[in-house]
Amino acid sequence: MLRVAFAGGGTGGHIIPALAIAEKLQECVARESAFSEVEVLFFGSDYGMETRLIPEAGFNLEALPIRGLSRSISLAGLKHNLLLPGRLIASIIKANKVLRAFDPHITVGTGGYASAVPVRQSLRNNIPIVLQEQNSYPGMVTRLFAPKARQVFLTYADANDYLQGSKTLQTGNPIRFSGGSGNRKEAAELFGLNYELPTLFILGGSQGARAINRHFIARISKYLEKLGMQVLWQTGKADFEYCQKQIGTNPRVALMPFIKEMDKAYLIADLMVCRAGAMTLTEINHFGLPAILIPLPSAAANHQEFNARSQEKAGAARVILEPELAEGAFLPILTDIFTNKDKLSGMAKASAGLSRPQATQEICNNIIRIASTSA
Repeated sequence: MLRVAFAGGGTGGHIIPALAIAEKLQECVARESAFSEVEVLFFGSDYGMETRLIPEAGFNLEALPIRGLSRSISLAGLKHNLLLPGRLIASIIKANKVLRAFDPHITVGTGGYASAVPVRQSLRNNIPIVLQEQNSYPGMVTRLFAPKARQVFLTYADANDYLQGSKTLQTGNPIRFSGGSGNRKEAAELFGLNYELPTLFILGGSQGARAINRHFIARISKYLEKLGMQVLWQTGKADFEYCQKQIGTNPRVALMPFIKEMDKAYLIADLMVCRAGAMTLTEINHFGLPAILIPLPSAAANHQEFNARSQEKAGAARVILEPELAEGAFLPILTDIFTNKDKLSGMAKASAGLSRPQATQEICNNIIRIASTSA
């Protein structure tokens, strides 16, 4: 029995790769290794998205009372930070106890503040660790523990610049679905759009992106008139009613608070407008989609801009910083891409070139190899 502990959480960007790896291990361990099966245990925060996503996927979660540092200059922020030492000690004690009982062959850290304690305690219990880094600029946990990791799996080669002396391997980012089923016409019918029209897909993440929404509310009519396109627009639940009220009814605009059928949405898209979170970029590269990227300015260590610049350097995207939206930078870039089929096609090809469809399998192969040495 191969026993694997996963440590990560807080956001989907840290949780989804861990789930993809765990599910692939379940699929391939008995077939491709000397182990008969795999037992998986997740560590995460009792506060993050992992409390929902991991049980929904059928895995056990050991939720720790750990929290991230609050940067808010307020009474609530001060109270939050004063409680952190107690939460940290309680998390260390619980993680130690669980690790000793579970006795994993290996611990896989996928980042986020929730991963730090289990990764640290694994090292202290002589359990080998590997790390999976989704971003072009590595997160704090990766930077801290990479020198002691048996392997650090990278999405972007640029991350090597910040991990000197560590054993890195560029594998790409794990993904949970393998491709889009159906075709463009079926996808268009699902969203009430015309499959023959060029389609701009505005994606602000599951919670939407207010600055992006406000920009398009003010200018959507002009864009539609000038470029003869249609728009699929995920507004986020919080902004949906406001956007709907402002936009009204337009057959060339499909407004949705949240899209479950993301593979269908990607099938109809010709160009993306989105943030630059790791999982979003992994998915659009998987589908070979060009993008105009507007990084989230408040992302930790500005990692979204690092991700976006890596995509731009590869020729798969153009980057606009949020303040530039108000300066009129968007329309010239949108026009330049949408009215030049060769440019659109070239960006799409570059995006597909960044896809690493074997990422999950490659990571699993290395996990099995390293775990075998401690079995």
